[in-house]
Amino acid sequence: MEQRPKQREPAAEAALHGDVLDAIVSRVSPLDLLPASRVSKAWRAAVLSSPRRPPPWFILHHLGRPQVAAAFDPLSRAWRSLPCAHGYPSHRQGPQPQQVSSYMLSPGGGTRLCVLSLSALALATDPFGASWRELEPPRYSRTDPVVAVVGTRVVVAGGASDLEDGENAVEVFDGGASGAWVSCEPMPEAFRWSESISSAAVGRRLYVLEKQSPFTLSWFDAESRRWGPARGVHVPDPTVRHVAIGFANGRLLLAAAGGIGTGFGWRAESVRLWAVDEESLQVEEEVGSMPRAMVEELVGDWGWGLWSLGFLTEGRFAYVYNPSYPKDIFLCQLEEGGGCRWESVPRPACMDERPTHRVAVGCCQVGAEDLMMGTDRT
Repeated sequence: MEQRPKQREPAAEAALHGDVLDAIVSRVSPLDLLPASRVSKAWRAAVLSSPRRPPPWFILHHLGRPQVAAAFDPLSRAWRSLPCAHGYPSHRQGPQPQQVSSYMLSPGGGTRLCVLSLSALALATDPFGASWRELEPPRYSRTDPVVAVVGTRVVVAGGASDLEDGENAVEVFDGGASGAWVSCEPMPEAFRWSESISSAAVGRRLYVLEKQSPFTLSWFDAESRRWGPARGVHVPDPTVRHVAIGFANGRLLLAAAGGIGTGFGWRAESVRLWAVDEESLQVEEEVGSMPRAMVEELVGDWGWGLWSLGFLTEGRFAYVYNPSYPKDIFLCQLEEGGGCRWESVPRPACMDERPTHRVAVGCCQVGAEDLMMGTDRT
């Protein structure tokens, strides 16, 4: 009988191991990590152990009916549709769509979804909202409060009805200590009537900024449950109308939109990033400026300009967008030696025929584990 030659493992597979395989996986887009992890056990192990920190994804949830969610992967420059059928936790029949918002993570920044209702506060434990952690609701009912994870604590600040005499109320949930909500020192008086607050968390602190002039910045220590001083923000550019804050590249950054005109005739002509001292809360040097052509895209051509400034950060990256028209989005990478590199994000097709006033957006790192978990739950 003729003896068949013994089949050998393909040379390509045999060669891809160790440092070579790790180098290949490090160059694979997160969008392709899931299929790559299914090649073999060695590939799956390499995908799960990859230490790289790619740019964060920009995640967009349209809160209409039906709900639509999409995520942008910067490495592949592609939008990915996300399933929403499982989206809300067990009380998903109760909350109205406008009660979905984003909250910050600590210490690296980034955001996750949360649902706040009269019956519970639910926090998404993954980037796509595939799994949730539910807490008892805060004492005060709130609309658009600041919600942040600061260290091991959840902080909810502002947004309470003035009828409850608690519009500046701050509550902290510490699962490791009391396991319940604890009332804290209220927000400084400068934020009492604020309708637009930008916030950022790092370490044990939550920073809050009044986004409209006069700009005020302060911080809350989640461990001592007390506020630091409230300082006026003096931006070197006197034409600045809108500001926002975030942590990127290890620094507290202020994004500021300057322009020309007055009143409703004001129009943004610049967006600059400034470093802010975390203790004195004073604006320091400029670290980057958005190209003029991108500013014009950000403003749009409707004629009424920029009403607010969206600013999301994580790692060495930041997203800048127009909250009134979250279709034109821009990614900024802060270089190690100083300066910024900007790029435009393709417009999300899912927003073409939908209103833009019911949208929650966020950004966060997405890894293979997140993609696998999201797929398993769909």
